[in-house]
Amino acid sequence: MKAFRPWLAAALLALTPFVAPLAAVAQQGVSNDTLTLGHSGALSGPLSELNKEYLSGATLFFDQINARGGINGRKIELITLDDAYDPDRAADNVRQLIEKNDVLALFACFGTGPSLKAIPVASAAKVPFFAPYTGADAVRTPANPMVFHVRASYSQEIEKMVDHLSNIGVRSIGVVHHTDAFGQAGLDAAAAALTRRGLPAPIVAPIASDGSNADSAVTQVMAGNAAAVLLITAGNSSPAFMKALLKTDYRPMLYGLSVISAKQLIRELGDEAHGLVIAQVMPSPFRVDYPFVREYRQAADKAGQTYSHTALEGYMAARSFAEALRRAGRDINREKLVIALESLGDWDAGGMKLGYSARRRNGLDYVDLAIISRGKFNR
Repeated sequence: MKAFRPWLAAALLALTPFVAPLAAVAQQGVSNDTLTLGHSGALSGPLSELNKEYLSGATLFFDQINARGGINGRKIELITLDDAYDPDRAADNVRQLIEKNDVLALFACFGTGPSLKAIPVASAAKVPFFAPYTGADAVRTPANPMVFHVRASYSQEIEKMVDHLSNIGVRSIGVVHHTDAFGQAGLDAAAAALTRRGLPAPIVAPIASDGSNADSAVTQVMAGNAAAVLLITAGNSSPAFMKALLKTDYRPMLYGLSVISAKQLIRELGDEAHGLVIAQVMPSPFRVDYPFVREYRQAADKAGQTYSHTALEGYMAARSFAEALRRAGRDINREKLVIALESLGDWDAGGMKLGYSARRRNGLDYVDLAIISRGKFNR
């Protein structure tokens, strides 16, 4: 056995104070100058335009922050992976983002089905999952300590629409819905809202996410003679249904969720989108009485982007998340980030106050109804 060398032990002990700070920096997704976030979403396929629109608003804010030097001396990097709205691919992407890319958190992951598969992966690794683009109750109840929602739920949106229809005396209501987890969530919420008001069960018409069977969906709601139709649709299915409807003489009142892809509808249908009522989980991007809307508009103008509710929601998500990153401090890690997110219940996000707490994971309950009139939104 070799003799113990006191001078070597002393030398190692002397080095310890210099090793500790380096270890503290080596947190997941945190380097000396970068905070790395991960995103899985539909960058291809029939829902890709909607996801890109959501990300465009978030990117506006992150670009603003990075141009000012970042948060606590670190710039934000967002790694985006395409899952084409495939739940299994979304789970694989999140696994890669956590295990290979070592992200600090998941941000703005897209869709109900993908989130249902991705959230368990993130939760098992204790990685925060912030602002998924879904309002499904299935990803909200029971509350998951690692998942934080910005938007109101689909149930809240549908409640607003059904309440309005009930108040004006409409009893015959149809539901056109995607044949996936998102569509089922909306259908369940609509059926429950009708039951609570003693209204007949909805006239149900499934539609593919690419809108390929839009004619059949129109035929089904026509057969039931629905006075109003709730569209639990997003991406290409929304304009496909409306184009199929316009080929007939049937003109029910149309109501859509906030994820209906209104920008795409207006672009593809123009004035023929007239009269569609859409539930919105953000104020109008034309309402300059909200400070955060004014900030969004300035950033969008500078970047040459057109205004939209969806991009505004992405901007709000990024703005809120950035505040939590700031509150978590320079020695940020995942645990401190969760605590910082829970503290945002006292923060005014520019005219809208978030509602997070140690027990609450939903940031906003805001829902309003807007109508498309001559290619524009009217509140």
